[in-house]
Amino acid sequence: MADVVFQSPDRRFGLRIASNEVERMVSLCRKAKRNEIGGILTGRYTDEHDWAEVTDATGPPEDSRSGRTWFERGVRGLQQLINQCWKRDRSYYLGEWHYHPYAGASPSRTDIAQMKKISEAESYQCPEPILLILGGDPVGALDIRAFIFARNNKYIELTKINFVSQSEAR
Repeated sequence: MADVVFQSPDRRFGLRIASNEVERMVSLCRKAKRNEIGGILTGRYTDEHDWAEVTDATGPPEDSRSGRTWFERGVRGLQQLINQCWKRDRSYYLGEWHYHPYAGASPSRTDIAQMKKISEAESYQCPEPILLILGGDPVGALDIRAFIFARNNKYIELTKINFVSQSEAR
């Protein structure tokens, strides 16, 4: 599987997700079966801050909770993980990802509200967080969509430049 690449229509923002991290998220979605699941995204920015590269997509912290149509990402151990990412390879918190089982990869009202809250929270130090949503059947057709939530702005959907789900690659 190749890296997954997205770009905003105006080419102001770009996103690359390492193929092994996409595979990790798909694997976690398969294990979650019919429940939502998610985690955080860490990685780097280009010097111009116009492209982000996701180098780590975590699983859910142990205090996370989920059901068929909802996911509450926990916080236990996250700050330690983010500190380790910084020490290891100078990577940052970039945003969130989660899975909509057997549903579309569109953000819900709750997703949008949470991401706007993150973009405005000084504690996250992430004024333009990324939201990555995987949707569909984890052993069949799976879609992936990416959104940028700029502070005090409407969110922007990034256009997928390439992505082949594992079922299509077989």
